[in-house]
Amino acid sequence: MVFFRAALLGSAFLFFSALSQAQDSGYYGAASLAQLNVDTELEGTPSFTPHVVNLMLGYRYSNSLSAEARYGFGVHSSSDRGVKFETDYITSLLAKPRLYLSPEVALYVTGGFSRGKFMVAGDDTTLNSVSYGGGIQYDRNPRTTYFIDWIRLIDKDEYEINTLNIGVTYRF
Repeated sequence: MVFFRAALLGSAFLFFSALSQAQDSGYYGAASLAQLNVDTELEGTPSFTPHVVNLMLGYRYSNSLSAEARYGFGVHSSSDRGVKFETDYITSLLAKPRLYLSPEVALYVTGGFSRGKFMVAGDDTTLNSVSYGGGIQYDRNPRTTYFIDWIRLIDKDEYEINTLNIGVTYRF
């Protein structure tokens, strides 16, 4: 099922890039591999480090502001002290202002809202939270950007979930 989701969304990125014009439309797609760092206040205080693949669609309003939607699905679970943590999905809507340090390198911050569904010790848990973070990007050429960012996705109830993402962006 995970492979099917990745193949379907990857095909959508290819389809939209084939239809894109030679001029930058402002829209972009991205993919990243992320490691979640999950700290809990559950009995025994376990912490987890599952992995997630994120797919993103965004719109670049200007060189200094974008808005994007992210969808992530779990590709590797994590266990600690006999408790298993699995990621079903994580979705985020984020604003992304950035500051260029040079023509190719920019620092950015992110802020928005995230929702995730997780399975912890066999029980489904759905969490919503305000999200924030920051990162750095390198514009390799006018269409391709590499990035690394850290985002606090969830900070609610017994869970604090941070993510470290490494990915690539393609502008349509």
